[in-house]
Amino acid sequence: MNAQLPPKCFISHAYADAIARDTLIRSLPGDVEAIVFPPITVQPDQFVSNRLIESLLACDGLIYLTGGASDRSFWVAFERDYALRAGKQVFSADVHTLNITKHTGNALDLAVFASYHREDRSRVREVAEFLNRERYFDLWLDVQNLQVGANWQEEISHAFEDRLKRGYVVAFWSQLASESQFIRPELERVAAETSDFNDRVLFGLLEDVPFPEFWLRFHEPAVQLYGNTERSTIQRLDDLMVRLYWLIYRKTRHRDLDQTEFMSTLPLPD
Repeated sequence: MNAQLPPKCFISHAYADAIARDTLIRSLPGDVEAIVFPPITVQPDQFVSNRLIESLLACDGLIYLTGGASDRSFWVAFERDYALRAGKQVFSADVHTLNITKHTGNALDLAVFASYHREDRSRVREVAEFLNRERYFDLWLDVQNLQVGANWQEEISHAFEDRLKRGYVVAFWSQLASESQFIRPELERVAAETSDFNDRVLFGLLEDVPFPEFWLRFHEPAVQLYGNTERSTIQRLDDLMVRLYWLIYRKTRHRDLDQTEFMSTLPLPD
């Protein structure tokens, strides 16, 4: 061990690496408390992530396993990146040698564009504030990001294209959005020009409204953003946060992985 560790460390790992995890915990100095979150056994769209985040934030640092199944775990990537954005000390531990070193990489680029009808602005702004302030996203919202005196049409178009390439567009879908002379044509153009619409656009449902016909040939599920008796609004927002992180993670990792390895990164139970 060659790193000075903080007093309370979250241990991030795939549960297939449980033996290495337990060995690592036994090897830690006596003054370091190891925190292990219970196994996550559901898909991200079923998981209420605030319990996980509360556990992360209660720690001074995070140690993630590398060199085994943890390298391919969505949840390990999510936990590591969230700790980095929250200003925690982050370390890696090799599953074979248990050598601990300070993490030097960058967190995932979480660039998102909000496409919405202007009369839905207050609801969309609440979502944007939650994602940006509470969950460390880089969500571009016209009422917050447009520069004074700028050509607003050019700037919005540039931001839209930029997020399509390196992140995601969230189409905040409502009755008003479905009737918009700008939103539907723009999404239809994206769908017509690319075969990877699912790696570019996610629908966030502000209310129960039918999807546009062109979307029906795609299979990426939408995220419901309004609460009901099953899940509160804040839980729905965390659904959106985890879903967006997973989609951007998948989009980024797909460039470097063959299809077999890529499929193994799907966030199924470890």
